[in-house]
Amino acid sequence: MIFLNKKRQILNLLKTMIQMIDLLQNQNQAKTISGCQKALETVDASITGELSETETVFNDLQTMYDLLTLIEQRQIEVTSKLLLKMKQLLALIVDKLDTIIPVRLNIAFMPYKVTMWDSLASIYEAASKDPDCVAKVIPIPYYEIAADKTTPVYEGNLFPSDLPIVSYDDYDLEQERPDIIFIHNAYDQYNTITQVDKRFFTSNLKKYTNMLVYVPYHITGFGRLRGNDQYITYTMPTMSNLDKIVVAGQFVKEAAVKYGVPAEKVLVLGSPKMDAVYNSTKNGKKIPEKWKEKLEGKFVFALDTNCMYLINHFFDGLAFIEQVFDAARMIPNCAVIWRPHPLTRISIIHYIPQMLKQYDQLVSGIKMNSPKYPNIVFDDGPEYLSFFNASDAYISEHNSLMALYLATKKPIIINSVKEQDNILLSKDAFYFFNDDEYPWFKIAQNLIIDNDSKKRLRQNLVHQIYVNTQGNSGSEILKTIKSEVNEVC
Repeated sequence: MIFLNKKRQILNLLKTMIQMIDLLQNQNQAKTISGCQKALETVDASITGELSETETVFNDLQTMYDLLTLIEQRQIEVTSKLLLKMKQLLALIVDKLDTIIPVRLNIAFMPYKVTMWDSLASIYEAASKDPDCVAKVIPIPYYEIAADKTTPVYEGNLFPSDLPIVSYDDYDLEQERPDIIFIHNAYDQYNTITQVDKRFFTSNLKKYTNMLVYVPYHITGFGRLRGNDQYITYTMPTMSNLDKIVVAGQFVKEAAVKYGVPAEKVLVLGSPKMDAVYNSTKNGKKIPEKWKEKLEGKFVFALDTNCMYLINHFFDGLAFIEQVFDAARMIPNCAVIWRPHPLTRISIIHYIPQMLKQYDQLVSGIKMNSPKYPNIVFDDGPEYLSFFNASDAYISEHNSLMALYLATKKPIIINSVKEQDNILLSKDAFYFFNDDEYPWFKIAQNLIIDNDSKKRLRQNLVHQIYVNTQGNSGSEILKTIKSEVNEVC
């Protein structure tokens, strides 16, 4: 199959020949003839079996080859008129091949963690259905970095069983030279917790493609720009290796540009993660079989803590989690699902190993159904959609999952009063965990009896700040990147 990159190589080879034709009149004629004949042989080998043998371009290639042979054998004289005709014939060959070789795109998806596949999944789904695309998923290896050791990890065997996977050992970047590479990690050596194998750093991938596209594994939360923390990715040197960066909303593009990323590199197209949430939750609440015993018939709070939460809240982080659990302990028909970020434990090991024992005891107590943790589920599964589907309200600080939860239109309780003035949406649409006038326990009691005073204010929140939120982000990303490839490459 001839992909776009190979097609352009063929056409560029022939265009180079056109420039070389005039050299047939100088003293390096033999070298020029040999180079042109090898080029013609390469072109012929590339299209043989790919195009119908009835195409006249094969005859044109043979005619050009024969002319070079006759010149080599000194059976015809090299004149200006002959050179012009040879150039015209080559130009005709270029035009024919440009027309008859279909534009097919060789697309590589290179995720590293299965829990982050949702940031690329809907793009892949669109590409796999597109007759102009051949899409391959190549999960890449990475390393977990702790204070005292580095552990190699490969999650290719954890991806959905119906998703065709190509082993990274069997994927030859030098040979494939994909037209497009999609990645969801652009940190390279700057990630201090998990780091992809050096072979798949952006600096190396860029050598093999003209379109390296970064689609973040997170969706930027709706907090106002405050220092580099929320937008740290866009301050990294690796941004220069990327051809395009996909962001979920205009406010993210403005931040990226502020930190030096060229505006034309940043595309506001939404996030495939939003596609996943929209498609998964549009039919209402659904509790997985494994959680029904604890959650069925109850109002369920989804508690999310990010990977640095317990590090940043060393003294009061666990106390906050226990406060949330108190609702399940003390309020009838109430339950909690706690989903810490997948990198929470390794972050604790890396930054505050002295907390690891206490954290492990807490997790073990929940998993072992300790009476201390009634109606509480610990969710460490590879996907978060069950966490969303099974819940009736959400609790967290500003983060990626909170931004996604907006799409469900369910209540959101922000774990900070201080953040009221730091969000890009109306604060009246949210509850605040530590609000002195309307504290957490009162919020929980009212929501459980369907006393939700902010329901109307949440209906259109997600559309105010993010784009393509109706399950169409993946298809829009593919369509736009295809267009960019045709223009740039």
